[in-house]
Amino acid sequence: MQTTLAPVAPKRRSLLARALGALFLGAAAATPLSAQAHKELGRMWTFEAAPLGWFQQAYDWQPTQEWLDHARMSSLRLGRKDEARPDGYAWFCSASFVTPHGLIMTNHHCSRDFLVAVQGENDWLKDGYYAGAYEKEIKIPGGVVSQLVSQRDVTKDVAEHGSPAVLAEAKKQQPDLLHQVIALYQGGNYQLYSFKVYSDLRLVCAPHGQSAHFGGDPDNFCFPRWGLDFTFLRAYENDQPADTSKHCFAWKTEGAKEGDLVFVTGNPGRTGRLQTYAQCEYLRDYFYPGQLKAIHQMLDKMNVDAKESPAKEKELRARILQIENQRKAMQGYYDGLQNPRILAIKQKAESELRAAVAKNDELQQKYGDAWDKIAELQKAKIEATGNRSKLMELQKEEGEQQKRIGEACFAVYGTSIPPDATMSLRISDGVVKGYAMNGTLAPYFTSLYGLFARHHEFGGVHPFDLPQAWLDAEKKLDLKTPFNFVATCDIIGGNSGSPMIDKDQNVVGLIFDGNIEMLGNNYVFDDEVSRTVSVHPAIIVEALRKIYGAGKLADELERKGGKK
Repeated sequence: MQTTLAPVAPKRRSLLARALGALFLGAAAATPLSAQAHKELGRMWTFEAAPLGWFQQAYDWQPTQEWLDHARMSSLRLGRKDEARPDGYAWFCSASFVTPHGLIMTNHHCSRDFLVAVQGENDWLKDGYYAGAYEKEIKIPGGVVSQLVSQRDVTKDVAEHGSPAVLAEAKKQQPDLLHQVIALYQGGNYQLYSFKVYSDLRLVCAPHGQSAHFGGDPDNFCFPRWGLDFTFLRAYENDQPADTSKHCFAWKTEGAKEGDLVFVTGNPGRTGRLQTYAQCEYLRDYFYPGQLKAIHQMLDKMNVDAKESPAKEKELRARILQIENQRKAMQGYYDGLQNPRILAIKQKAESELRAAVAKNDELQQKYGDAWDKIAELQKAKIEATGNRSKLMELQKEEGEQQKRIGEACFAVYGTSIPPDATMSLRISDGVVKGYAMNGTLAPYFTSLYGLFARHHEFGGVHPFDLPQAWLDAEKKLDLKTPFNFVATCDIIGGNSGSPMIDKDQNVVGLIFDGNIEMLGNNYVFDDEVSRTVSVHPAIIVEALRKIYGAGKLADELERKGGKK
């Protein structure tokens, strides 16, 4: 499926639209070739421009429109109410409906603040929680999920009237929905996304914090891995579990095998794949070193404060984990930009785009100097270091030039390439696959055998310590149970909590991380060794039944015994 721009009157037709209509609309139709030729731009496809030709060429299979609609409506964006934000919400993770009764699957690390908000004198962040019945499911203040119910191309409307007018009209027409104008391709294309918001979320089940975060900071962004990073919430409407029978994913406890085609449907937060080579050099040499220094200082202080008392440690625990995650992610982005392979791919892609622009006089006249202007702005930013007012000014000008590059990219390639991440819903294709690492091979999955081995090999010392409940249950667990696994799908921060599904729309995994090599994909996508890391559905069911006494919940997931 491809997006077609709305007709524009000849006298008002923009240069961009003329270029698209006259020269490059064919690029979108040639998705299979373009997707291969521009792999560096990744596979974070929008649902309105899903690359059916690419799916057919790569996997000898393509989804129907019904398949795409069901996947879109079963996928969710997780957030909380925040009146300081333009739309009234802060969005930070992904999620999905996984049963007909409003059950929502997401990550434990996406739900830490929710747990802290409702645990009171308990320590559910540490000890976990299971409701066991609807009446014990605890309402989460401010927690929300959004479900994308429709999309519409509003590029022409935004150009003529501006985003606020488009949003105002949408709200007038459909006041019961949340509307957002999403800028894709850095402003080369605009979509109006309309969402149903579920604002009554309740806590159903969360594992021990140490089970979810086993291995702690050392294992974060690594594989092999043993993180039980799940939480189940439930959406309610009119004080009853929401009826989500029309749009929810099925559950496949046995998961996927190596080589299987899989998809991630989630909300990647931000990528910089259309950023220029000069911008990447600035980030590598100036921005990230300074940011990392500040984060290390912040963490050092928080860790000292946490040692004051158990109460202080409990207060700061979730925040420390969050900052540790940010530190390691930022280190990965920095390391990626120091990788000559990454920068060589970036430079080649930029040269190809500039060459394509130069071949057309109209595009060259309008966009040809944007890359040089951005390079000049990087030098000006270095000179303005410490002058904040001169920097919020240079960044504004830089944003204008980035928009020109996005428009140029869209004019040349159309929807045959995916746009950068915008915390909006995407579908990413890939296969389950191990990879080469440290001079050997990483298998595509880990198992319970490895979890207990890691605990014992480190002497049960934190962060490789298992909660006592796991040690007590070791003999009754099936140690062959798969735990975490990897695939080649394209993800970034914001994808946490995304479902991984197969082509039959069964849940075969829960995204919670990527390996360290994946972080370099922030600026250039390369799946040679970068991998997503998911929780396997088999370990979720095994843990629910044998550790947490949550057989009813496991039955609901596996569709056993009818309605809960």
